[in-house]
Amino acid sequence: MRTLWRRRRKSVPPAVDQPTIPAVPSLGNGLTVPIRPPDYSELLESLRAPELPDPGTDFYVDWDGIRTRVAMLPFAPDELAGRVNTALPIPDDGYRSEDVEYVALAQALNSARDTFRIVEIGAGWAPWSVAGIVQARRRGMKAHGIAVEADLTRSQWAMQHAADNDVSSDYITGTPEEIAERMAEPRTGAELLVVHAAGWHSTTTLHFPHLEDGDMGGAVWTLPGTSVDYRGAHLTHREVPTVSLASLLTAAELTDLLHIDVQGVEFELVEPASGVIQDHVRLMTIGTTDRLVEGLLQQHFLSRGWGMVIDDPCTAIFTMTRPTLAGFTMQDGTQLWENPFVRDDFVPQPT
Repeated sequence: MRTLWRRRRKSVPPAVDQPTIPAVPSLGNGLTVPIRPPDYSELLESLRAPELPDPGTDFYVDWDGIRTRVAMLPFAPDELAGRVNTALPIPDDGYRSEDVEYVALAQALNSARDTFRIVEIGAGWAPWSVAGIVQARRRGMKAHGIAVEADLTRSQWAMQHAADNDVSSDYITGTPEEIAERMAEPRTGAELLVVHAAGWHSTTTLHFPHLEDGDMGGAVWTLPGTSVDYRGAHLTHREVPTVSLASLLTAAELTDLLHIDVQGVEFELVEPASGVIQDHVRLMTIGTTDRLVEGLLQQHFLSRGWGMVIDDPCTAIFTMTRPTLAGFTMQDGTQLWENPFVRDDFVPQPT
């Protein structure tokens, strides 16, 4: 019996889909130019007042000509009252803020057009709103600001600080719905609106602690049923209304500077409102209170194409125990962001 040998066919592997090569992520943009510490002096000099007002016995006057009532600075030395300081705030002003926050204000003013608009969330006594309005007026620009503060005493200080610097102001308070209605009304003739509320991404109520005058670290607390704040301090909390970012940023003109200082809930505030921020804001400065949030902000806004102008990280000392990372922070950081999508020279890239 003869065996027939057949030529074996080469086996053909089954068809498989070729693996998809993931796209390389694109972070940032090709337009934003970072501001470095050697550039700070020139920018700060652009804020210097041609003449400084008399401090009298109650005020401290900075090189930028802003009068600050020392009674509203319980954390600052009493001997500041009646003094004038002509030095640039490098690395800080000695009582309140670091140079980077002043640089952010100068950059916003220098890039503004015929008008200047500032929104300050977590405003305290509204130092940045008032300074921005005063500086814009010196440059011949019309200026308008909104200062949002959840603490009652500090919101009243904001009204006083505006009056001390000849800035006209209106006060808005009420339920979340009443505040939203007021914000939707046509703008008044006041240069500054002081809103007694917590800035948030939606219209609701949150909890805010009762603070001593010298405690500038208060923050909304989103964990109900506890009296412990983000630092581990046992404080009584009360319900406060919120005002949404959409209510603050829907004006016909762009906001030249959105200044956020909310002590630990930075990402919770801005991430859900990224779209409205991108549509209405030129520059955004965020006070940061832990490195995790700093990284989340970097990943989120760089992936959207925003540019980081200044990155000044926070510092922390990890002693004892705290309920949050922000509770360990000893010195807040600052991030200054530029929105390239509202620049005149922005050209959308094909997708």
